Amino acid sequence: MHRFRMSSVRAGRAWRGPASLLAIATWCAPVVGGHAQVAPPASPPAASAPAPLVLPGDSTVRGSRIAAGTVRYALTAYRDADEIPVGRLADEIRIDTVPGAVLLRRVQRLQRGTMELIDSTRTDFATLAPRWHRSLQATRRAVLEFGGRRVKGSVGPNDVPPVPIDTTLPVPVFDSGNWDLLVRALPLEKGFTARFPVYDPDAGLREYHVAVTGSTTVQGEEAYVVLFTLGKGRESVVWIGKQSHDLLQMETMLGPTALLRQVRVR
Repeated sequence: MHRFRMSSVRAGRAWRGPASLLAIATWCAPVVGGHAQVAPPASPPAASAPAPLVLPGDSTVRGSRIAAGTVRYALTAYRDADEIPVGRLADEIRIDTVPGAVLLRRVQRLQRGTMELIDSTRTDFATLAPRWHRSLQATRRAVLEFGGRRVKGSVGPNDVPPVPIDTTLPVPVFDSGNWDLLVRALPLEKGFTARFPVYDPDAGLREYHVAVTGSTTVQGEEAYVVLFTLGKGRESVVWIGKQSHDLLQMETMLGPTALLRQVRVR
């Protein structure tokens, strides 16, 4: 999941950086027009103590909660009384064994009209520690390699030499583009909260927050309702299936009267 550039998106401007499900909201913002802004509340729910910090290797994270397969989503924007189809997303996950490790291999293909974004990652199956991330789109590319606290790679437009990345962080991190995999791998229940560090090639070290606010039925499946917070004014509501652990639906406010909805399709 990647940095959600809510305040800097303008019509006609391509999304920048590795793909993520929240980046879809930024990429599709020109469809509903104007600046994409998330409505209040603008911060994680108040709590008597900070949410527990989850790091790669934490015993609460179980990659076995994530099933292999391909899930497809429809993306629809709602503005005032208008319903606007804006794109399709195919999310493919495979579990592969390589010498010394079991990996989750993920490919996301985001299609909107003639534009396509392809995002590929490799993640440790047991811990969800990131290994590798590659993002390709018409105007920009990024390649990242993760090794604990060290991140190397490059990012930049396709028509000029990329900007190199080589940084050592104070803590090991997750991949910002795979935030949803981590959420699906956590022991969700009502009242559950967590925060976790991620690396974003544009913003560096970030901390994301999740809070399970309740449950409901979505597409005939019982689902947890999860409030996902990237930072002040940057939130989405996510529905995670209790049995499948799939991301069933996500909603992000793009403005006072504009909403982006991502829904699993069969």
